[in-house]
Amino acid sequence: MEYLNIETTQNIDLEFKSASVGDRILAYGFDLLIMFVWNLTWFLILGRAGGLEIWHIVFTLPIVFYSLICELFLNGQSFGKMIFKIKVAKLDGSELTLGTCLIRWIFRIVDNWLLLGSVAVLTVILTNKSQRLGDLTAGTTVVKLSKANLFTDTSYLEVPENYAIKYPQVNLLNDDDANTLKEVLRLTSLKNNADSESVEIIINKTRRAIQKKLNIDVIDKDSKEFLETVLLDYNCINK
Repeated sequence: MEYLNIETTQNIDLEFKSASVGDRILAYGFDLLIMFVWNLTWFLILGRAGGLEIWHIVFTLPIVFYSLICELFLNGQSFGKMIFKIKVAKLDGSELTLGTCLIRWIFRIVDNWLLLGSVAVLTVILTNKSQRLGDLTAGTTVVKLSKANLFTDTSYLEVPENYAIKYPQVNLLNDDDANTLKEVLRLTSLKNNADSESVEIIINKTRRAIQKKLNIDVIDKDSKEFLETVLLDYNCINK
């Protein structure tokens, strides 16, 4: 399984595992099953009613736009991707947009429907970042979410009672900033001693980015302690 470095909007490199071809195929198969059940259900219901052809068209639309709607409103996931713990991610670390999701949806015609999906399988296998044609065009890929990743999809962190905020400037941060902080802290806790140098680079780079955004200069805390404090402050001020 390949590892990818994705640079966030805070110019911080985070490491993710690329989703395997098997994961992507299984997720797609699960989505096809959902679409089949949806179509069959409404076909049986409307078929019994009779004379409601227009409603057949209406209830077919969610199937036509299934992947587009899911990826746009479910943070890069379809229900199949949720089951197999994978998601679509932008290579530049930014959020998915309507344009990005639309490009991926349009290219499904080539990737998934022509030659029975062999185009998508081949491009995912042959490209360095496991991308199908839609990913290459949209600047995306599909990454694997570990259990820890799934927990850190939210910036939530439990704040002790009677906690006193140290840096009120944290109100300048947004959820993306807080999520990045939590992910960096999680990654640094997972790295082994052999990676201590890269850990130091990541955490110091994150500290500089946060201090610049908050316009504060703190020298009495080490970088990890500083970031942990900022994350606690953010959760306290936004709870």
